[in-house]
Amino acid sequence: MNIIRRCYLTIRYRLFRLLLPFPKIHTPMETLDKLLQSNLSMARFGDGEFHMINQTEHLGFQDMDDELSQRLRAILSSNSAVCMICIPYGLRSVQHLNAQGSFFWRQFVVFHYRKYIPYFNYSRPYYDACVTRPYMDWQDKSHCGSFFSKLKQLWQDKRILIVEGEMSRLGVGNDLFSGASAIGRIITLSQQAFSCYDALLLETERVGRAYDLVLLALGPTATVLAYDLSHLGLRALDIGHVDIEYEWFLQRASKKVAIPGKYVNEVKDGNTQHDRADQRYEQEIVSRIFTP
Repeated sequence: MNIIRRCYLTIRYRLFRLLLPFPKIHTPMETLDKLLQSNLSMARFGDGEFHMINQTEHLGFQDMDDELSQRLRAILSSNSAVCMICIPYGLRSVQHLNAQGSFFWRQFVVFHYRKYIPYFNYSRPYYDACVTRPYMDWQDKSHCGSFFSKLKQLWQDKRILIVEGEMSRLGVGNDLFSGASAIGRIITLSQQAFSCYDALLLETERVGRAYDLVLLALGPTATVLAYDLSHLGLRALDIGHVDIEYEWFLQRASKKVAIPGKYVNEVKDGNTQHDRADQRYEQEIVSRIFTP
């Protein structure tokens, strides 16, 4: 970006911060503390979920869908007593982010934020959607290890059910979920998962009764699923990219890179699955949902 465009972005960002209403958003640590101190579920909105609301940008792994858009709009403006609604803290402040992360959310505010103002609920605070992304975009990475250790306490000694796309393989090849007492998995489509939503909701509710915690990684589908499961009496956390962030943390990666055997939608060739045979992973699968 040349200096003129950079100055233009900076001026408009500062102006928007002064003139536009912004919801209150708890910090990443406040969000994690709330998760640890409560039994609340968590539904998260990142840039992809925002774009899906107004169907303004193709996500690659999920086609635009009117029903999905309507559900996301309703959830974003809701005031649930059982589900934390999370949006990126980067909308509130970019001081904790590195140059790449800061630029991303400043340009999001400048070019996209106004479209979503009607859908926010300004009467109550939101929590941070990037609580599950505590590495790559952080400026100070010296605390990432302790943050991940604290994050792991959410499933320590718990029976967890992971609902994920067939190419995600959360926790495979690392120790992210080693503290869980048992792991089950429901596997579904890595792309167009919302096409299976009704069947996925029914199966997750049925199977999830035998577990303490449901962890979801399915893009915008996970946002809706976490919300619906929470109102069916299950604790469900939309944990998004946490496994990929953890992989990057273990590698001490300085930029987003592909992870062999796992779906990484944010990097070139990151959606190519390489064989990573894992007998334990196969044994953990309790159900597969690939059709409506």
